[in-house]
Amino acid sequence: MLAALAVPFSAAANWVISRVHVRECWTMYRTIHHWIVVSVMASMLLAACGGGGASAVDMTSSTPNLRATPMGVLVPLYGYPLVTSGSGATSTTVPNPAWTTVAANAAFVPTVAVINPSNGPVSCTTPPSATLNAFQQGIAQLQQAGVTVLGYVHTSYGQRDAALVQQDVQTYAQCYGVDGVFFDEVSNKASQAAYYAAAAATVRQDIVPISGKPALVAINPGSYPDISIANTADITVMHESADLNLPPAPSTLSSYAPSKFAYLALGIGNLSQTQTATLTSLFQQGVGYVDLTDQGSGSDPWAALSTEYSSQIQTIQTLNQTLR
Repeated sequence: MLAALAVPFSAAANWVISRVHVRECWTMYRTIHHWIVVSVMASMLLAACGGGGASAVDMTSSTPNLRATPMGVLVPLYGYPLVTSGSGATSTTVPNPAWTTVAANAAFVPTVAVINPSNGPVSCTTPPSATLNAFQQGIAQLQQAGVTVLGYVHTSYGQRDAALVQQDVQTYAQCYGVDGVFFDEVSNKASQAAYYAAAAATVRQDIVPISGKPALVAINPGSYPDISIANTADITVMHESADLNLPPAPSTLSSYAPSKFAYLALGIGNLSQTQTATLTSLFQQGVGYVDLTDQGSGSDPWAALSTEYSSQIQTIQTLNQTLR
């Protein structure tokens, strides 16, 4: 970014000096110099703390910082809200530690969590079923901690009956109190744009978050989609894979803000060595939301939190502080 400013800087300086008192120019110079030094020192410190592992994400020091907003986490929180241990008279049920950990860390980093009761919502009942009641209470506790909660809806790459997708959205709206919807198995083809535009419209019409903010729509094609697909959503997951690769965004997505992209990586075995460097690179590239996990050996890598989740939050918090 500094290189981009170098060419017009001298002309701009002459214009300012011709109009501003010399003392005011000196004050401006000291302020700019201070923030340049702070930025450079912060970058050097983060590079030094990057750990011994290497990431496939571009780590070149020449990558400009494209951020204007803090980085957040988009965490699939697919475990049940409660866990039970023991049996019979010694049985105890407590909140799932994954849920409490996400809630506890939301004060430090903007957090969006995706809940998934049963490959989508369980039905609304009166009185609520045990499962529905557990999710209702768990969602409320997340929201009280500042977490934005999305309900999971699968779309089978645009092949699932649109009426069933709409029904899932309306179930979340009626019984769960979520803040929006996370559409999974999303097609990246322009031919499906109308399908996803209609699904997103249902979310924005039917879901009214208690925060007073508009309903949030996230989509997961798992790769860069056509711009017509991306434009239906507030957040687009452009990577969900068991690696740390990140090809550059195609030119057709140049109008889509990087802050609306999310990057998910699962099954990363050497995460403690690669996490800081990977997050730093994604931060510099302006990616809005991330979640890196070492989970992935089972059938559902998102059923448990990464063992490095709290460390991930600390790193993102440190990166976000460089924006101040």
